[in-house]
Amino acid sequence: MKTKLLFFVPILCLSLGIKAQIINIPDANFKAKLLSSSPSNTVAKDVSGNYFTIDANADGEIDEGEVQVITELNISNANITTLGTVLNYFESLVKLDASNNLLTSFQYGYQLISNYAVLGTLRNASFKNNPNLQTFQFTGSPTGPYPFGLEELDVENCPSLQSVKLQYNYLTYLNIKNCTNLEELDVTRNQLTNIDFLNNTNLKSVNISQNKFTDFSVSAPLLLHLNLYNNDLTTFNIYNYPNLESLEIANNKIADVDVSNHQKIQELSVWNDYPPSSNSAYLKTVNANNCVALTQIRIIDMPNVEKIFIKNGVADDVAILDCPNVQYICCDDSEVSGIQNMLISGGVTGCNVNTYCNFVPGGNYNTITGTVRFDENNNGCDTSDEIFEHMKLKINDGTNTGETFVKNNGKYDFYTQAGNFTVTAEPENPSLFTVMPASFATSFPNNNNNIFTQDICVVKNGNANDLEVVIAPVTNAVPGFDAKYKLMWRNKGNTTMSGSAVLTFDTSKMNFVSSSLPYVISGNQITFNFSNLKPYANTASEIIFTINTPTHPTNPVNSGDQLIFSSSVNPLPGDINPQDNIFTYKQTVVNSFDPNDIVCIEGNTVPSAMVGNNLHYIVNFENTGTSNAVNIVVEMDIDPADFDISTLQLQNASHLAYTRIKNNKVEFIMKMANLGSGGHGNILMKVKSKNNLTPGDQVINKANIYFDYNFPIVTNDATTNIEGTLQTAETSKDGSVKLYPNPTKGDVNIDAGSKIKSVEVYDAQGRIIQKQIGINSQTTKVSIHSSYQGVYYFKVFTDKGVLLKKVIKD
Repeated sequence: MKTKLLFFVPILCLSLGIKAQIINIPDANFKAKLLSSSPSNTVAKDVSGNYFTIDANADGEIDEGEVQVITELNISNANITTLGTVLNYFESLVKLDASNNLLTSFQYGYQLISNYAVLGTLRNASFKNNPNLQTFQFTGSPTGPYPFGLEELDVENCPSLQSVKLQYNYLTYLNIKNCTNLEELDVTRNQLTNIDFLNNTNLKSVNISQNKFTDFSVSAPLLLHLNLYNNDLTTFNIYNYPNLESLEIANNKIADVDVSNHQKIQELSVWNDYPPSSNSAYLKTVNANNCVALTQIRIIDMPNVEKIFIKNGVADDVAILDCPNVQYICCDDSEVSGIQNMLISGGVTGCNVNTYCNFVPGGNYNTITGTVRFDENNNGCDTSDEIFEHMKLKINDGTNTGETFVKNNGKYDFYTQAGNFTVTAEPENPSLFTVMPASFATSFPNNNNNIFTQDICVVKNGNANDLEVVIAPVTNAVPGFDAKYKLMWRNKGNTTMSGSAVLTFDTSKMNFVSSSLPYVISGNQITFNFSNLKPYANTASEIIFTINTPTHPTNPVNSGDQLIFSSSVNPLPGDINPQDNIFTYKQTVVNSFDPNDIVCIEGNTVPSAMVGNNLHYIVNFENTGTSNAVNIVVEMDIDPADFDISTLQLQNASHLAYTRIKNNKVEFIMKMANLGSGGHGNILMKVKSKNNLTPGDQVINKANIYFDYNFPIVTNDATTNIEGTLQTAETSKDGSVKLYPNPTKGDVNIDAGSKIKSVEVYDAQGRIIQKQIGINSQTTKVSIHSSYQGVYYFKVFTDKGVLLKKVIKD
């Protein structure tokens, strides 16, 4: 049985004439040691510094008056098992040596006695080599002032010692070496700079708060609770303590507290509590990412903390208070709004809270992954086959769905918790391909970071050519400055294609400067020849023009002017979807640059005939900071009233992009982009508008652009109005009308079974560009030689009705 001895001060009724009371000493060996003192040995020293005989009257007893003059006492090597309350009478004792005995407990503290004067002078004590000593307590008052002032203590080689409590002293030296069963150590509020923890491997709880430690490196693999509060530590490595459950570490000289990925930590406190310390100014970052057991975190009154990472997949009890300079907090998606509200309530408005410190779920999760390849030779997919990029994959857990696109490198990833999941391939032209497997299922009984790998093989169905082209602005067009554009062509078909992409521009308003890909230029056309463009592959060239100045002698360009570009991709004959082989872009000149913007390439207005068709968007971004942007995220909320997000298709990205679509949010994640200062990038995508939009409606898209941990840059609104100039899509109230050739180089022949009364020609934006009236013939010819390549609408009125027909000029 563990024995604990409590020291109490007897009420002393001292008065003149009363004989000094004899002290009851229950341990005979202790009494004998005291009686053995003499000037010839070192048992006791008096207030004059001389060794002396304690039993001054030689009565064989020890009384109160005799011990009150003792300043140093050596009772070592005496087989003492208990000190009882005897030391309560040693009012002048400064130094005590009780080493090499059989003590089982020493407990002494302000809360255990009624007279602070008792042992208040003790400064140095040794209890080493007590094999039975189990507990040692010598504590002062936490509120002060207190007389206790133990400065040095030696309890070395006490193998049974389990608990040492020495709070509120003046300790500068403590020796606890070789206390192999020591579990608890508390030295709160002392003057210690270090402790030799040699062979204290059974420690479970250590509190060294409010000392002067500059280093804490202890071999304590079983340690559960650690308090390092208010020291002078400059570093701390939690990974030396794999079983640690609670940590208090505020008010040190540590700039970065990193406990990330620790699997057992449950409570983390970084709190500038009483007494406050100027050391709190050192802390800049707290990282507890992926601490899957963490349930409570306190970061309070840290004036200079800037970044906090607590993304761990757990619903934590989080308190982040009085941290006025915090700039970024990374947490789980479910915690974002709560932490934002907490900060706002505390008056902090300049902090960015999101999940983008990494791009996987917090804590433990499972992964579904694989590589998608195109089996062009129909002999089964292997590593020699080309990757099949940008194909959409959808995941369904029975309740929720999500989508991603195959990345540029052919890889795909879904991150899940436990459950049953089905993944389905959704190629853009599904009739052209057989996907094996078209759908697959997998289950995870837990979220223990399981990985399921399913490679996907795509085989063509027949032969179908389907190219598309888009011309998009990368920068604004400003008079007198360079403007950059992206010409992208993509193979949506199932055959490998060779051909050319052509960009036509207005030479009177701009001068060609450069292209990122080889080209041939002739007059106002730039041609890019390509070969062996695999299915679902895309190529893009960035092209720079210098825009004319407002003072140009013949063709000045001013804000508000329009620059017209048309593009085409060939071969056109045999293409199953020729209308997207031609693309026209009209850009309005402005007077200033906006490096981070979104543009609807179809323009500010589209005719109602285009309702339900694709609208193309480019999101441009520039790193305007002074250092590299490692990770970039473009985030968009797609309005379900305006767009069908299931039709969204990533067409091109300046960097390797991982796409996530959930509900109505799409995220284009460019991990490790390392975009240099002043560097540019972009995302090119298309999405179909809802087919129930009517003239007068408008559709709007905007994007949030995240550079690392900074606040997102919110782009402009890309607003497109639906106009009613063309009321319907292609119609045929007079089925006898024929238009040919289509596509055309310039002339369009029109034949009808009845007299043609008039013809109207509209551009892709629904504006009338030409009209013929009074024809009164069954045949006519309309020339659009002077118009740019692109899509046009012919409205033919006859005696029998009207026909609206789309015509492509190549």
